[in-house]
Amino acid sequence: MTPEEKVGQLFIVGFPYTEITPELESFMKKYKPGSFLLFKRNITSATQIRDLNLQLYKASYRYSKLPPFIAIDQEGGAVSRLPITPAPPNALAIGQTQSPLLAEEMGHQTGLFLREVGFNMNLAPVLDVVDPYSTSFIGVRSFGSDPELVRDIGVAYSKGLLKARVIPTAKHFPGTGSLNQDPHVTVVENKTSLETFKKRDLVPFIGYSKLGQNIAVMMSHLIYPELDSTREPASFSRRIAADLLRDDLKYQGLVMTDDLQMQGSKQVLRPEAAALKALKSGSDIVMLTWSFADQGKAFDYVLKALQDEDLSAREVDSKLRRILRVKAFANVYRKDPKVPSLLSGNHLTSADYASVEDEVLSQNLKTSLIPRHLPPAKIQQRKPASTEKVCAASPSMDFLNSFSEGVAMPNLHLRNHTSSADIISWIKKHHCMALFVGVTGPRTARQIRGLTPDSKSKIIVVNLGAPRLFPRSRGYRQVIQLYFNHKDAGKKIAKFREEILQSSQGTFALKD
Repeated sequence: MTPEEKVGQLFIVGFPYTEITPELESFMKKYKPGSFLLFKRNITSATQIRDLNLQLYKASYRYSKLPPFIAIDQEGGAVSRLPITPAPPNALAIGQTQSPLLAEEMGHQTGLFLREVGFNMNLAPVLDVVDPYSTSFIGVRSFGSDPELVRDIGVAYSKGLLKARVIPTAKHFPGTGSLNQDPHVTVVENKTSLETFKKRDLVPFIGYSKLGQNIAVMMSHLIYPELDSTREPASFSRRIAADLLRDDLKYQGLVMTDDLQMQGSKQVLRPEAAALKALKSGSDIVMLTWSFADQGKAFDYVLKALQDEDLSAREVDSKLRRILRVKAFANVYRKDPKVPSLLSGNHLTSADYASVEDEVLSQNLKTSLIPRHLPPAKIQQRKPASTEKVCAASPSMDFLNSFSEGVAMPNLHLRNHTSSADIISWIKKHHCMALFVGVTGPRTARQIRGLTPDSKSKIIVVNLGAPRLFPRSRGYRQVIQLYFNHKDAGKKIAKFREEILQSSQGTFALKD
């Protein structure tokens, strides 16, 4: 390989197009990037992204003689780039199932969708251990707050991706914790102690490291003074990227930076200097997803460092061996013609995937309904659940329509102008003894929090949004944490309404 070809393999780049334009073609011909990361801006439909990825694949062979990594952030929930139907659950919803088998199957189904349209790398799972009730910028992207659970679910999800020959990329090493500052917009410091890191944050990554060589880890841009006294962000810290990850954790896969054009990196070093420092600190692949000009400067800067022996040729060759080994594993581009297509019009779907997604919803419901404590005696005096008049309210018509499929009842479409007083009046008008409220965001949560204590005692909150919207029961009859707005959430709640009503009286027994 020429020095230019070697340097190209060390970069993963993004671009702002939905097809290969003359500008992109010229860039690929000159710099020969080894990997690409695609975002929503690159996707208009499943068939379009399949065609674009095929073009990238052919162009990569034409200019570098090697297959590319074509990556995407397909975590699930809000971080879902592909048009998958039904919408994928977020990581917290998968974590709440407490089922590694279900997580592995979700990873496998996700991997099959990615392969269907030409991706061979997923920038997931998130292995950050995060309190779901905190204001962390990670939020529901984490599997949860229990290190062992995050490890077991994250490793299982990764095994599912590997089964589909998609490279998992665990992030963000060595862990973000529950910090609310976002390195996308500023420099962030994590002051967690070394002891806490060992007991909490590193646990999932230790388990993940045992998956072998055909995996990747993404470095965090946070500063960790307890792990590196020089206060370098993890992406630029040899103590963290090389000594801790490779030597202490015995990690054998690829190491990748997060985007070097994020403020957590850019405020420390300009992109080209950041790329070189990250490579010298232990990363195999550096990420720049914006600006051909910045990307070109970084390629040229790293190439000059290699030619001037500022960047060790021996270390570059070691990086290339790891990259090419993983590419050999992932380079099964053409799918088996006997495998049915997962394309349905301009979307991706399958009966197997829909079944797994429905099971995630069911397991979330069951886990959420397990009583955490005995209810007060006065609640036990309620009428039998079967005699109570049930109503529903939500800003989501999908939730209300889905609920109506399960049971006919009065329903209230909550709008921006709906006040707490309007809800109270409506409850009285329809004689609602129990009101199921599908909450999708902060506005609806505020409407419900403004109710009188008497009205609150009739409310069964079905939280389809972030857990912190309802961190505690706070006088409601029940709070059900589903965490994601599944298209069948209302119907599932309606199906188990008797059990839900009974659970709030301390007599719960949910059946399959």
